[in-house]
Amino acid sequence: MTSTNDPNKPADEATDDVGPVVVGVDGSANAQRALGIAASLARSVDADLAVFHALGLMTVIDGEHVPSEGHRDDIERLLRNEWCALLQGDPSLRWRAEIVYGSPADVLLDMGHDLQASFVVVGSRGTGDELLLGSTSNHIVHHCDRPVVVVPPDDRVTHSHH
Repeated sequence: MTSTNDPNKPADEATDDVGPVVVGVDGSANAQRALGIAASLARSVDADLAVFHALGLMTVIDGEHVPSEGHRDDIERLLRNEWCALLQGDPSLRWRAEIVYGSPADVLLDMGHDLQASFVVVGSRGTGDELLLGSTSNHIVHHCDRPVVVVPPDDRVTHSHH
């Protein structure tokens, strides 16, 4: 498709180029749910899926909190082979995964903004410090300049209110 510089058709460019769906993963069950939903969303709007892992000072590998420094290769492997396993073998999905240094909230805010994301998808609970549960999604909802989708943890889905 050729893109013309016709001044009468500015709207065309916006609809052609759908920004990617940005999602953060950290190996937690909630992040996996968020990733699955982000993938469905990306397929449904025909967008790329941009998966990010925020590499802070500490990382959880096999349930252990370890310093991120020195574990980047392990994390890279986990990211591609395990955390993104559910994306593999799906020909209808265009995706990439990257490690970015910073706090999860900052990484998702920056990437959402820089890539002009169509959506930023975040799990409402990650593997972070117990005290920080929900703080990432809370921060993103309040500061993101792109549409945000917050994915609740599995256990919240099963509670029925009688």
